[in-house]
Amino acid sequence: MLGRLRSLGVALALALIVLVACRQIALHGGYAPHPAYRAQVDALLDGRLALTPAPDGLIHDLAWTPSGVQQVWGLGAPLWQLPFEALGRAVGVSPFPDRLALLAWLAAMWLALIRAFRPRDVGEIRPDDQRRFAGRTRALDSRAMQLGAVLITALLPGFVALLRGRIGIYEEAAIYAYGAAMMLLAGVIAVLRRPTTARYLILVAFAGLTGLVRPTVWFYGLAATLVATAIVLRNHGRPAGRAIALGLALFVAGGGALYVSNAARFGSGTEFGHRLNVHSLPGNIVATRFSYPFERVGTVAATEELVGSLFDGPERRSKRGFYQTALHRWQAPVPRWREYYFTTLSWPYAAAIAAGLAIAALAWRRRGDPFSRTLGAWAVLGGAPLVVFYLHAPSLTSRYQLDLAPAIAALLVLAWRETVARWPRAALAVLVALWGTAVATSKVARPRGVSDPVDREVAARSTDAITHAIAFDHHLPPAYDLADPLLPIWTDVAEDFARCSDARGAPIACDAPAVPGDVVTRGHRVGREWFVERAAIPDEPLAPECRAIGDGSPGGDAGEPRCLAPATVRDDPGAVDEARFVGPPALYLNAFGWDLATGQVPPATMFYIDDPAYLVLDVAGPPGTDWSRAVRVALGLDHLRLVAAADTADGAQLRFAVPQRSGIQIAFVAFGPDDELDRPRSAFGLRSIRWRDQ
Repeated sequence: MLGRLRSLGVALALALIVLVACRQIALHGGYAPHPAYRAQVDALLDGRLALTPAPDGLIHDLAWTPSGVQQVWGLGAPLWQLPFEALGRAVGVSPFPDRLALLAWLAAMWLALIRAFRPRDVGEIRPDDQRRFAGRTRALDSRAMQLGAVLITALLPGFVALLRGRIGIYEEAAIYAYGAAMMLLAGVIAVLRRPTTARYLILVAFAGLTGLVRPTVWFYGLAATLVATAIVLRNHGRPAGRAIALGLALFVAGGGALYVSNAARFGSGTEFGHRLNVHSLPGNIVATRFSYPFERVGTVAATEELVGSLFDGPERRSKRGFYQTALHRWQAPVPRWREYYFTTLSWPYAAAIAAGLAIAALAWRRRGDPFSRTLGAWAVLGGAPLVVFYLHAPSLTSRYQLDLAPAIAALLVLAWRETVARWPRAALAVLVALWGTAVATSKVARPRGVSDPVDREVAARSTDAITHAIAFDHHLPPAYDLADPLLPIWTDVAEDFARCSDARGAPIACDAPAVPGDVVTRGHRVGREWFVERAAIPDEPLAPECRAIGDGSPGGDAGEPRCLAPATVRDDPGAVDEARFVGPPALYLNAFGWDLATGQVPPATMFYIDDPAYLVLDVAGPPGTDWSRAVRVALGLDHLRLVAAADTADGAQLRFAVPQRSGIQIAFVAFGPDDELDRPRSAFGLRSIRWRDQ
């Protein structure tokens, strides 16, 4: 018991020191700057999965679904934070500092690793292992081995670089995911050391739930379940059948919870929200909703890109946006969303990883060290599916690379154990020096305003803006049309506008010569509403105003009378025949990127529509365009089928069939081929999008 308490104290101290040193906990506050997890906790305590039923609560990367606004970073971290928030409310501290919940998570991870790698008792070493590895047992179970293994896993330099930089919701999810994977690794080692039924059941039950933290962690959970089951069978044989059956049932139940919650939140058990989240990245919308060119890259070229991105330091060359070329060796010349902003690995890691794989392979071939076989199997079974996935994933970032870090850390531990067995005295000093060098030379990104923790007032305000968003009654028009003078108030593309039309309602340039019947409509956002003015030039011209105009000198001659033209609505803001507030405010990112003057569109954008009966787009495009491929539409998770196309003078009217839907929906529209998704503008223009009759 004393050993466990000592380990717990070390883990808590280490977690606090690391978070304070990395400036993730400060005296002025211990709250994450992004409110998504806090909002999810608030929703769960209120008895719902949706953060809010109102689309007015949407912010960047949240998803609009039939059930309301959802966050796409999993339920695992909010479920961990929930009891902390419940306790905080009981004692009058709400919201509870979520950085303290993160500290507790890291402490749990480090406690598990410290206990897993502690020197084994004599009774924990199998007799046959004592005979076969007698010459190496002392080195392999030394304090130096434990310290080195904990340093490699708990404080992997790439993980430290993540903690030192910005921690938005994306990085917070990666931290929780890495912690969950390391707990799985520690659990596998615990079962290897003492394969009791209790340890086995706790491990596989936790493994089944890890997909709630992050989908990629589930593969490590599956690997842990397979490896632990093999260990239990090896040690207990057929009598362990009931325990294994129960354990597998618990694992499946955890996966079932993930499937059911996905279905309830996003409408599909296999959907995690990344085809529904709203953001202003046209290339990402094309890639995640429709298709992307990197999925067609050959396996060899994709493997070269992945290796180069892992080890060749692309973060040191990343300076010109998400579609930059020449970031690293062997980068494929194909548009792909790439964001490298902190150091995860470098070339020296490659040799250590290869050594770990070789040690594991030899252990299996020769039926050697069970520890090497176990860690090697867990690393390969958990990491290989993720390698396959990231070979052709639509995007790759530094934080995504950390999904491979648990498998890499396990292999590094194997290389470390071999090193400490050969050179027990010098190995730890060399490892600490290499670790310090890696941490000191890592690049980190910590932009102002989105990196430092915030105080309670800011945290509460940002959370309430989502969970207690003002729910406006949005009555949308039946179409968004460039000819509509009020089009800007329905879109989220401008703060001010001035639109002019002639007597027939046709748009005209506001700097054209004014004639009777012309109308100008001006709008300006005031708070969350639009203030709109409308004025028209009367059919009967106003009489000119005549007055004497002198030379302006004091006492000078008044001069000859001159007649001035009457003020027009374009010159005189006071010549207004209607002024009113118009609400509700535009829906978040509605029609982003659509040029309301020219109609030009980016490679993809999105439109909020309501109660759609059909979808008709009036599109302009280059001559010879194949309209069956040029424009694609997804309504939520459903890809719409083009049922008719009628040529126009410079484009086409495209009609898409729409499944029966009610309420506000989001239509994601892609323009042009996917190999042009990296361009700021497509070659197409949009005149209108209509979805129902008046």
